[in-house]
Amino acid sequence: MKKAFLLLFTFTIISCGSENLSNSKAEDIISDCLEKTPQQRQELLTLGKATFSTKDYDVKLLNNYLQLKEEGYIEMELIKEITKGYRKGSKEYNIKLTDDAIDYIIESNERSAFVKTFIYKVDEVLEVQETPATNTAKAKVKFEAKDITPFAILSKKDPTEFWIKDFKLTKTSNGWKYCDNF
Repeated sequence: MKKAFLLLFTFTIISCGSENLSNSKAEDIISDCLEKTPQQRQELLTLGKATFSTKDYDVKLLNNYLQLKEEGYIEMELIKEITKGYRKGSKEYNIKLTDDAIDYIIESNERSAFVKTFIYKVDEVLEVQETPATNTAKAKVKFEAKDITPFAILSKKDPTEFWIKDFKLTKTSNGWKYCDNF
């Protein structure tokens, strides 16, 4: 009787420990973790005095700021246009946030503000590669942008393009884990 019980107990332990990680299970585990700490993208917005040159990057940035002004999220007041010297053609503005922008501010001071641009959410798990020797797995995850804010125009990453990232999952006695304490 003891041998039968011991054999049944051993079989149960082995069968519980041999759980494979599927794409859908990896997606559920990673999505649950990212609900707690989302992949929030943010950008730095210059406040106070800001100078925009005639270089392509500054012209694009100025156009983005002017669009935010038109939409009512920032106030911009032209201080001066520089007409002489190496900075010829540059423009200096005084920039302030409006009350409409408050919902998108993560952190701010008198010189700058970090603003939300969008959040990456799991779209799908493309593949899972298990490494049984180390009780780990690598999941290749495709993300898509959600909750896109008006400040997304400042982002270096295009929210319409997907993003792929590898995640390492660990197999424990309680199953596969990504962000939980083991």
